[in-house]
Amino acid sequence: MTELTAPVWKTLHSAGNDADVFLRRLLEGDGDFRENIDILTEDISHQLSFYTATAYVLPHLAALCPVLSSADEIYLIAKTGPAIAAEADRPLSPDTEAGREFQEGLNGLRHEVRFLLTVPDTAALLKADPELCQEFALSALSILGDRAHAYGMYLLSAYCWEVGHAACACGWNDEELPLSEHPDCLEPVSIGPWDGKSLSEEAVWLHGLLSLAGDKQLRPVLPYLYGTGACPDCGRREPYWTWLARFMNEY
Repeated sequence: MTELTAPVWKTLHSAGNDADVFLRRLLEGDGDFRENIDILTEDISHQLSFYTATAYVLPHLAALCPVLSSADEIYLIAKTGPAIAAEADRPLSPDTEAGREFQEGLNGLRHEVRFLLTVPDTAALLKADPELCQEFALSALSILGDRAHAYGMYLLSAYCWEVGHAACACGWNDEELPLSEHPDCLEPVSIGPWDGKSLSEEAVWLHGLLSLAGDKQLRPVLPYLYGTGACPDCGRREPYWTWLARFMNEY
């Protein structure tokens, strides 16, 4: 963890280039906690971009979590997800200082999220706030699961997960694949019930978390996001995630 007095903070970038200012306010309890969280997390995830300040902010947030109430910890984690997921678009080398900072923060947050998933209060808090539940579930995916999947879901959230993007190596592509209409070119995966504990199957525990608040936006299309596509032109079969990644890289 890099102290806020370190010179490196003057070289780091965020949307407002003041992530250290709002991080300091948050850590010192200066002002409204959630307002500071909102400003700080927007500063490091604006337009789902990855900023250099993110890696250095995360260890401080992870260290703060254990002293928070469950409600505030869930809120902090829920709001931090987009910044973490954005790293999938600009992966950090683990051999750099930034890479080590990012992993330190991620490891600390993993511990906290795993703990929260075992606490009965968490389910009650998420059930009471469907919007927060959705944010927390996606953030948990960013922290515990495949960040590229989380990044893709955040991108598709602009369309309320009703429309997806897809591209095959043969050249076929679709910028407005109607996910909510269950397109014929996508074969959904079967997602079983979650036991509330196991994190071995990403689609299962993510679906289970969303189910806590009766999510009706993302949950219905998850089987298609984790499903397999068959190209309408050449017939090649690939995971939908491969289609989405190719589209984002090529178009």
